[in-house]
Amino acid sequence: MRQAIALPLIIGGLALVCGSALKVIPGLISSRLQTVAQASDLNLMEDYRKTQTSEHLEALWNRVFRFECCQDSVDMDADGDVDVDDERQAIQLLKSDFLARADEALSSHLPQIRQMHLLGLDLRYLEDWRDGAYLDCSDTKLREQFEGNSTLTAVRREVGLWGAGGMRRFAMRKMSRGLWFRFITRMVAMEIGSSVERLNRMYKTDLFNSQVLLWPAEADSPWLGEFEGARDEVLRKRERAIRNVFGPDIETAGEVLDRMLYADFAIASELRMRYDVGYCTGELGYDAVGDLESGCREPRDLKVARRLSRRAGKGRIALKRFLSEHRSELLDPENSLELRAVETAFHINKDGLRKGIVGRVIRGQAEEKKRPASELLALVDTAVANHRSYTRKLVAVRMHHELTRLARSGYYKLLSDLAYGDDRC
Repeated sequence: MRQAIALPLIIGGLALVCGSALKVIPGLISSRLQTVAQASDLNLMEDYRKTQTSEHLEALWNRVFRFECCQDSVDMDADGDVDVDDERQAIQLLKSDFLARADEALSSHLPQIRQMHLLGLDLRYLEDWRDGAYLDCSDTKLREQFEGNSTLTAVRREVGLWGAGGMRRFAMRKMSRGLWFRFITRMVAMEIGSSVERLNRMYKTDLFNSQVLLWPAEADSPWLGEFEGARDEVLRKRERAIRNVFGPDIETAGEVLDRMLYADFAIASELRMRYDVGYCTGELGYDAVGDLESGCREPRDLKVARRLSRRAGKGRIALKRFLSEHRSELLDPENSLELRAVETAFHINKDGLRKGIVGRVIRGQAEEKKRPASELLALVDTAVANHRSYTRKLVAVRMHHELTRLARSGYYKLLSDLAYGDDRC
């Protein structure tokens, strides 16, 4: 009788213990390998991102900061036309000045707002992003910027990309992005932690770390030549680790990467389209539709970009007509920053400015139903008075968006260099 009672209890207890062990032991191993990877400088892959500073600044100049140059820095001939050679020389001088100030900013250690006022350059978003490491759980800076930065938060409120309602279209993608990010960075840490341990054990040393596996050129470093066969072994383990996580080819790797990166780019693109009229109309030399056509993972994002671009183009016609009648001086080249502020206020329909002007100019409403021109002009004048604030917010939106593009291209290039050679899309 006692055996009949005890036997099921013993078997059940053993099954419970074994089942718990099967769950706990892999978790402990996983946690230990992640700790090994972190303690072996995985988080210091941020330094690899910092080696790409010149590429990042080149992109930021071309797509953000060259539009902040003073318009009157370009000499004109007697007829008022811009001399092409003088224009090119002026732009090159402005670019050189930007790069010099950027280098000083990135090498200085000052409070960011003081640095911005001293150097006339706001690189807070770039500096913040550079503190995140490739393939590490610390690489969440862009997400944190969008969710918590005061300037971007103010813009999000202005354009309606705020709260559960405003972010409804991206809710599932944000959730999926977080899950994929945690999963991928965890798998990378496990693979790298395991490889670091094996390499140090194989060569009876403690010099192998995460960077020798994830920093592309490190396999050819002179110190590694002191260990016979180490270079080939590092390359084998590196390729196996990356392919185990991201797949057998660069196309698959790109798909996996975008599980954790594309949502940030898509959300930043939406924010920029809603705030930056120049990004919609293409006057910057690039536009939202082109950017999304070259890197779109969701067809609906491209559909939204085309709709917002069409609306921006039609609205600009109405605004220019209104200003030519009431504030024609804003159309002069020397007032370009003030005009941009008005265009931004119009684009985001600040206090009903867009609706009011379109109603007066295009829709041909009855005079008694039109919003008084004096009210609309007061809104225009307020935007002009606050043009520095509009500029600061516009630069912030453009910077954040450009960093999401650089993040995607940087990750893609890194994986290609580490494990896929010339096998590119």
